[in-house]
Formats: sequence, C-alpha cells, structure tokens
Amino acid sequence: MRKYELVWILGSDAGEEQGTESVDKISSLVSGVGGELSGTEVWGKRTLAYPIQKNTEGYYLQANFEIDGEKAPELERAIGADQSIIRHLLVRNEIKPVVAEDAAE
Repeated sequence: MRKYELVWILGSDAGEEQGTESVDKISSLVSGVGGELSGTEVWGKRTLAYPIQKNTEGYYLQANFEIDGEKAPELERAIGADQSIIRHLLVRNEIKPVVAEDAAE
C-alpha cells in the first residue's frame, strides 16, 4: 500500500453541499479499489490563476489515502471521468530518507 494525496477543483458554481458529495464520491472510489481514506480537507472557494473551462473561481478539496500502487491509474481514470471536477492532481507521498552528515567534516 502506498500513500497518495489528491487535490481536486470543482467549478465555480459548487458550494459546501457539492463539496461534501464530491468527497463522498472520492471516498467510495478509493474504497472501491481497495484503499483506505485517511483524511480530507476542504480549502473552499478560491480564485484561479487562469480560467479553466470558463471558470474564474474553483472550489478546492484535498484527500489523503492509501491504495495499492497498481490501482492508482484506475482511480485516476475514474476521477477524470467525473464531469464536476475541472482539475485534479494525484501525487504519491514518499518519505525521503534523511542522510546524516559526517561528523568528521
């Protein structure tokens, strides 16, 4: 199981109710591929840097979860098929090993 973070944007007409529905949908998609949702966060409405599909504002949401690495493309396809999501970014959370500095230097 690998840890992932997903950030997605709903159109400017979305509000709290659509955000809650979207979080529930993402949660069911994650559990559908055998994953486990560890947390979600609502960032709210923000102005976009550039228009996306004629939207100048978007409703931002974020989720952290664990899924099998081989299921990530399947999940991303399902997210891309959702017409209410205008942009999304799925990244793998990697814990980078810390290299200790030589004390002799």
